[in-house]
Amino acid sequence: MFHRLDRHPWAWLGLGAIVLIMSQMRFGLGVFAWVAPVPWLHYLRLTRGTRSTAALGGVGLLAWSLATAKIVTDPVPLVMALGFGLAFTIALGVPYLAWSWIRRRVSEDAASLAFPVFMVLGEWSLHGLLPFGVWGSAADTQLDQLALLQLASVTGVHGVSFLVYAVAAILERGLSGERSSLRLGAGLVATSLVATVAFGQARLALSSSAATPTRLVAAVGTDSMVGATPGLPDRDRLAEVERGLVARTERAAAAGATLVVWNEAAAMVYPSDEPAWLERLGTLAQRLRIDLVAAYVVPLQTEPLLYENKYVFFRPDGSIDHRYLKHEPVPGEPAVKGEGPMPLVEDAGQGSVGGAICFDYDFPRLALANAQHHADLVALPSSDWRGIDPIHTHMAAVRAIESGHSILRSTRFGLSAGIDPWGRIRGWSSHWDDDDHVLLVRLPRHGVQTVYGRAGDWFPLTCLLGGLALVGLAIRRRS
Repeated sequence: MFHRLDRHPWAWLGLGAIVLIMSQMRFGLGVFAWVAPVPWLHYLRLTRGTRSTAALGGVGLLAWSLATAKIVTDPVPLVMALGFGLAFTIALGVPYLAWSWIRRRVSEDAASLAFPVFMVLGEWSLHGLLPFGVWGSAADTQLDQLALLQLASVTGVHGVSFLVYAVAAILERGLSGERSSLRLGAGLVATSLVATVAFGQARLALSSSAATPTRLVAAVGTDSMVGATPGLPDRDRLAEVERGLVARTERAAAAGATLVVWNEAAAMVYPSDEPAWLERLGTLAQRLRIDLVAAYVVPLQTEPLLYENKYVFFRPDGSIDHRYLKHEPVPGEPAVKGEGPMPLVEDAGQGSVGGAICFDYDFPRLALANAQHHADLVALPSSDWRGIDPIHTHMAAVRAIESGHSILRSTRFGLSAGIDPWGRIRGWSSHWDDDDHVLLVRLPRHGVQTVYGRAGDWFPLTCLLGGLALVGLAIRRRS
C-alpha cells in the first residue's frame, strides 16, 4: 500500500502534516511522534529541486501553525499560532533538507545520523537563540514516559528528542527498501532505546529505595483576573484579591507549610501602593514564620501597556531576600525583561530554594543555572491558559529531571503541582477544579546531582561538532 503512494509524492507530504499535528501540542498522541518525520523524509527521497523545497516549507508552515493552534485559547490571539508555526517550520524544517543533502552527497548511514543531529540543533536554536523555549520539541511528546525521560538527567531534553528522530530515520530507510547496513543501524538504535528505558527504570527504582527527608510546602492561588480580562482593576477589587491571598496563606501556614508560593500575577499593585504592599507582606511572613514567594504585576504604563512581572521572596523574619523579574516573557507579553543571575535562598535546615517564573522554565539554561547554584527546590509562580493546561506543568517536570531539583509550580488557570527531582508529581491541584486554591505537598529537602546539572549542554554541543563534521564530509565528497 505504501509503495503505491510513491507515485504521488504529495500524498506523503500531506500524510506527514497529519501525523505531525496528531503528535504535537495539546491532545498530542506521543506514539505518533516516533513516525511523524517519516513521510516528509520519504517525500524528499522521492523529489528534489526548488519546487519540492517550497512545497515542504508551505505544508510545514500549515502543519505547525495548525498544531500550535491547538494550544491557542482565550485570551491568547490566534496570530500566535502563525508566529510559532513559522519559527518551528524554519528551525525544524531545515534539518530535513540537510538530511536529503547528506544522503545524496555522502551515504545512507551518514544521513541516518545527520537527521537526529540536525533536528537537535534545530530544537536547541528555538530556546538558545530564539524566544520560543522547548515548545515543538519531540521530547515533549513523551511526557507520560517517565522512564524514557530520565535520559534528560544525562543529556538534557535533547537526548530524548535525538532518540525519537533516530528511530524515524531508521524507519524511513526500511520503508524505502534501502537495506545496506540497515540492520546495523536499526540494531544500534534499538539497543540505545532499550538501554535508555532500562536506565530510567533503574533510576526511578533507586530513588525510592531509601527514605527521603521532606518539607511541607504550599502553592496558593488567587481570584485575580488581571491580564485575562480587559482593563485594570480598581483598588476595591485589588483589596478583595489581597484578602483572599492572605487568608489562603494563613491556612497553608496553619497546616504546617514552611514555604508558600503564590501563582504568577496573583495580584496587581499600582506603583504608588507598592511600598505599603511590601510592608504588609513582610509583616504577614513574619507573623506566620514562613518563607513567602509573593508574585504580582506592577503596571508602569497603559498606552502601550508595560508592566513588571515579578515576585518578592520574604524570609520568616519579614525581610526581603530578593526580588525577581521574569527573565523570559512570552513573545508578545508586554513585560519588562529581567536580567542577572538566578536567585538562591540558603536554608541549611530545609534546603536551598531557587526561583523563576512560568515561561522561564521553558528555557533549560535557566533551570541549569539553578542547578549549578545547587538549588534543592525551585519556586515557580506560573499562569497558564486552557490551551496549555496541563501540558505546561508536565513540561516543567523535565526541568526537574535535568537539573535534579524539586519544583513547586503554583499555577493560575492551570495545574499546580509539587514535582520531585525525578519528575514525579507528588501532589497536584487544578485551578479549574479546586475553588480553595491551596495545594499542600511534601517535597524532598535536598536535590540530586545530575550529569546535565554539572556538564550543561554537552549533548547539543556534541551534535554541533558532529553536524559540522558531516557538512565538511559532504563538501569534501562533492569536491
